[in-house]
Amino acid sequence: MNALPPLDQINALTTQGITFLTTLNDLLDAEYLALQQRDVSLLQELIEKKTATLLLLEENNQTRNQLFISAGITPDKAGLQSFQAQLSATDASSFTAHWTQLEQVLRQVNDKNKRNEIIITRNSRNLEQLMSIIRGQNQKNTLYNQSGGKGNYAAQNSLGKA
Repeated sequence: MNALPPLDQINALTTQGITFLTTLNDLLDAEYLALQQRDVSLLQELIEKKTATLLLLEENNQTRNQLFISAGITPDKAGLQSFQAQLSATDASSFTAHWTQLEQVLRQVNDKNKRNEIIITRNSRNLEQLMSIIRGQNQKNTLYNQSGGKGNYAAQNSLGKA
């Protein structure tokens, strides 16, 4: 087995991950407000910032995972528990504190992302219904096409009668 990765390096990467997740958490709060205000330009700006933050977070995760893999530790829950078991009590406590904080912020980000996704889905559905009314389409005339998108079969219905 390879030597354990330096704890200070792991904790530094974990702290950096917490920072990226906290930024993402704040961006999701701003996105929530922008969705409520229907501020399209702000939403576009936030999407760009979220994308940049997600790329940094992904790079951070890959670096941290590579550090574990190079030491022969799998970057999953079992591997992390094994790593923690090999540390001194003080180091294990430090590692656990950092990792617990990372998990907490990640849960917050997931919850806020789901919240925003629900709003976006609901707004999209409402817009689709309004557009359907404006076009004079009957909702009962809507079917799904082969690609999974919605299609209007009203014209097919009138052709079938002819």
